[in-house]
Amino acid sequence: MKNALILHGTDFENTYRQKENNWFPWLKSELEKKGYTVFLPELPQAHDPHILRYWDFLQSFPFNEETIVIGHSSGAAALFALLNKLPQEKKIKLAVSVAGFYKDEGWNCKGLFIDSLDWNKVKKQSEKIILIYSDDDPYVKPYHAEYIGSKLGISPVLLKGQKHFNLEAGEQWKSFPELLKLILASID
Repeated sequence: MKNALILHGTDFENTYRQKENNWFPWLKSELEKKGYTVFLPELPQAHDPHILRYWDFLQSFPFNEETIVIGHSSGAAALFALLNKLPQEKKIKLAVSVAGFYKDEGWNCKGLFIDSLDWNKVKKQSEKIILIYSDDDPYVKPYHAEYIGSKLGISPVLLKGQKHFNLEAGEQWKSFPELLKLILASID
């Protein structure tokens, strides 16, 4: 079953209403055109992300060998924690981290890091993983992508001058064609 899960970042209801206004609805629509069933949930209490709450909310999602999971910012950190929690037999097709990070730096995201990540398990849970970052992100510095990439044995994709890939950086973030291109190239 071709399905996709899009995980928004922290405090979405107060910061540019991410679920409705950033590139998430656009990506949902584009993936649906490709035959995917797409779940774009409002993560519970996203102002205080916590992997146990997110896991309780998402563990019934039908993760399978055709699943794509895309996470933005703390949604990307949650993506890695979810992969770490998935039973070994539940493997997915593609995991995409956009402006993801591996530790909290005062963003109220400590709840995403209560469990130590087994990066080898994370890597095995997804057939392919893509890390996307910007060199001028005002929140997530490039060393996060470099660290995660080193743990997973992959090279992050640098998109220069794109800030945090959200509407705070401009109206162009109502869509994200580069992301769609990377996804489609990875699943074909």
